[in-house]
Amino acid sequence: RSQGFWGLLVGTRRITDLVIEGTWLAGVVLTPLVFSPRNSLNFYNDPKYAVLHLVALAIIAVWAWEWAMYRPSSLWPSLSGALGWVGRRPERWAVVSVGGLGLSAVISTALSPVPVVSLWGRDATDLGYELYSFLSVLVVFIAIAVRMRTEHQVRRLMLALVGAGTVAAFYGIAQRFGWDGLGPGENADRVIGSLGNSIHLGSFLLMTAMITTTVAINEQRNREYGWLIVGGLALGAQLAALWFTGARGPWIGYTVSVVAFVSIGFVWLDRRLLVRGVGLIVSGVLAALVIGLVPAPESGGGTTRNLSDLVNLGSVFDDSTTGSIGGRGPIWQSALELTRSRISAPGESGTLIAARSLTGYGPDMFFYAYPHGVEMEPTGTIAQNTHNYPLQLLLELGLFGFFTFISAALLTVYAAAKLLGMPSRAGKHGTWSVITIVGLLAMLIGRGTEQMVGVARVGDLVPFWALMALTIAVVEIARRQISENYEGSDKSQRVPRRAASPPPQSALVAVAVAITLLAVGVLYYKDFQSLKASATARDAFELREEGRPDEALVKYQRAVELAPDVQDYHLQVSDLFREAANKAEIAGMRDQAISGWEKALEAARRYEERNWKAFDTQLRMGQAE
Repeated sequence: RSQGFWGLLVGTRRITDLVIEGTWLAGVVLTPLVFSPRNSLNFYNDPKYAVLHLVALAIIAVWAWEWAMYRPSSLWPSLSGALGWVGRRPERWAVVSVGGLGLSAVISTALSPVPVVSLWGRDATDLGYELYSFLSVLVVFIAIAVRMRTEHQVRRLMLALVGAGTVAAFYGIAQRFGWDGLGPGENADRVIGSLGNSIHLGSFLLMTAMITTTVAINEQRNREYGWLIVGGLALGAQLAALWFTGARGPWIGYTVSVVAFVSIGFVWLDRRLLVRGVGLIVSGVLAALVIGLVPAPESGGGTTRNLSDLVNLGSVFDDSTTGSIGGRGPIWQSALELTRSRISAPGESGTLIAARSLTGYGPDMFFYAYPHGVEMEPTGTIAQNTHNYPLQLLLELGLFGFFTFISAALLTVYAAAKLLGMPSRAGKHGTWSVITIVGLLAMLIGRGTEQMVGVARVGDLVPFWALMALTIAVVEIARRQISENYEGSDKSQRVPRRAASPPPQSALVAVAVAITLLAVGVLYYKDFQSLKASATARDAFELREEGRPDEALVKYQRAVELAPDVQDYHLQVSDLFREAANKAEIAGMRDQAISGWEKALEAARRYEERNWKAFDTQLRMGQAE
């Protein structure tokens, strides 16, 4: 059994295990990086959602086949057996809490005023909180937390994130200097990288920057000093791109993560490793400054603006700007008021109203609930997000979802902190697990700080949940290694060969087949059709710009057939009928104008039947009537 660079021991891992690991690696890398190239799809982030859903459904299907082919000795674990597995292990209770979070999302969707919105999402531009994507993210988390068993797997995932962060950073730097051959980034005031939004890019980079530092000093521990140079360059690129985002929340989050790294490392790391880590961060900052001060074409932003924002960080508390903490006060006020009062939808029973404190308004329902919590001007802007991740979960998933998330986060941090004390008592401040845990804890603290005012979306949610799962996995692996070392075993770096499994049962194979067919069906009828509809709608947009509305109408109607849950396609059909009606009225063709308005009303009503809370649809219906 030869061991190569990737740490695979030939003959010791099942093919299903390899496939699942490869799948989560692909998901963690591709979700932040893929997007719709210019003039290809109607929505920039459509490929991200497709990748996430494909990864989650593939993991579920392959896991089902593994269960069928290598079935456990006991088909259904007993309650005592499950409790015995969890025991007093906080990292395992964290996994249980995440399972409870997923359950809360399912219940909340079932009780949502508009279940179809909570299931598939409200706005195809920015998904991630609807049940489909939310459960997909949790599947990736559970797969990593439960199935990651070796130090080599930890290293692969961290290297994958470093690579993804570096690629996104170089792409953002290219946008800063006026080049973007793939997307619209060269015209943005602040760089958006491959995530489509400067805040989301900053949120992603603040995580990968700390992981880059951790990987570099971990590799240097094995006397591979070249990693310090490579790590410094990669970190410099990531910090430069983070600077160019102009996103103050991620800046503050990264600063907090550095402070946390130094503070935790001062207690638990070998002094030489801590000095190298701090030196690497300083070199990364200097490299970022060199890149940032290079003259670049002005396009509404530039070095002057970034320096001004960096100096005036105090403006984040100004009440006069919506991008400040003060400006987000009304949003938090509305969310807290709605959480307290739980204003109900018309016609809801008293039992359901009472249950809303536990279940919330439903995934992705904040946009519709927000106006009920504050006084708004008729022309006021409706907030799309709470700008606070725990508060978002509290409003949409209720107390059940909020407390399961908070318990999962706190248990993960507690398990990591508890692990740090185990090797230190033996004088082992420089082991890979201690270095990794210090870096992960610092990253989680910085990310948590940023998310108190930030907006989380799929591109940065997937890496965040993957890194939280990675923390749990490192704790599990390190505890096993410490236990084996204590018992005098030398098997900590080896995966034991599995005993032969009994032949598969036909019933379990049938279940695996059913799950696979269901996964393929969901992928086809939801994701593939959505991508096809997005491409069709993009063609329609081009035809409309060219002055060919009749052809554009046919395309948009086809997009509605392919993806009936996307409001934008229905509105485009309604608007085209409205334009035709206005032209007919101007030409004096009154009957034709009335017919056009009737069709515009019908197009809007078609979506209103699916989502009776859609504001823009109601506006179109009112105009047409």
